[in-house]
Amino acid sequence: MSLINRYIMLHILPACGMVLAVILGLDLLLAVSDEAEAVDRGASFSQVLTYVAYTAPYRAYQFMPLVLLVGALIGLGNLANSNELTVMRAAGVTLRRLSFGALLAIGPLVAMNTLIGEYLVPWSQQMALLERSEYRGVSSGKGFWLRDGEAYVYVSAVAPDNSLRGIHRYDFDSQVWHASLFAKSAQQSNGNWQLLDGRTLGVGDLEVVTDTFEEKVWPVNLSTDLVAKLGMEPKYLSATDLGEYVNYLEAAGINADLFNLAYWKKALQPLFTLSLVLVAMSFVFGSQRAVPTGQRVLFGVLTGLGFNYAQEILGPASSIFGFSPVVAYSLPILLCLLVAWRLFRRVN
Repeated sequence: MSLINRYIMLHILPACGMVLAVILGLDLLLAVSDEAEAVDRGASFSQVLTYVAYTAPYRAYQFMPLVLLVGALIGLGNLANSNELTVMRAAGVTLRRLSFGALLAIGPLVAMNTLIGEYLVPWSQQMALLERSEYRGVSSGKGFWLRDGEAYVYVSAVAPDNSLRGIHRYDFDSQVWHASLFAKSAQQSNGNWQLLDGRTLGVGDLEVVTDTFEEKVWPVNLSTDLVAKLGMEPKYLSATDLGEYVNYLEAAGINADLFNLAYWKKALQPLFTLSLVLVAMSFVFGSQRAVPTGQRVLFGVLTGLGFNYAQEILGPASSIFGFSPVVAYSLPILLCLLVAWRLFRRVN
């Protein structure tokens, strides 16, 4: 690695670390404050802190595009304010080489954040939900759909012990409904799922036949590991799990828009982050005069929030208006690249 690349990294990496510490620290403090009511209801403060600590990886993952944008603005901005970028350019260092040095600093952080979202976040959020359910005494509020042969099954919630709550099964024959089953809960025993405290509805010769049961075997291929993942919100799942569940839902004929949106947002986040950093670089290189750090930070925050809101609006809009979520989440990236290209071109 060249001396210039190392020098740029030594300015960008500490700036990114400082921004992450400030943003994540404030967010964690607000999270503890939001959970303070649980302490009044009997939870211990250590339980609240444990829950908030488990949510830290997702919070860091979520903030990373903004963190790297502002960190790059501060790091490169300090070089510009001290005229070091001007000296480098005068010494024959090309804009492309300076940009490569900045990307060399940001690239590993983007890769690390991708790994955090893929492997650490699903586990930590699962642990956070379990910890929170223990002191609040509530199940996961996330329901999900399954297909079991010709039947469609909806599970209302997942309990802390990975048992199921509120099972609704609808049986069809040639797309015609002929029976339903409702159970308050289901738990796994000896490798099989047992439905507890439920009732059935079926079509008889002349009337609808009803029956009740206390316990009933449910022969469904559903592992507790899959149950734990499906009990979480889509944004907490890994891209691999989201892709598999999208394929499962589409094969079963169940609407997968919510999971499809989460999949493409997570899959394209590395490109989104790098495109934001390119905007930061083009802004600094295009304005190498002394600009107050506060002004650069404000620009970074407004830019990051603006493009993030664009993603949040275009994602659901793709489901409403019927265009691909790939297009929805790619448009802000393309817009970032266009802005960066125009600014770089103006510098050259």
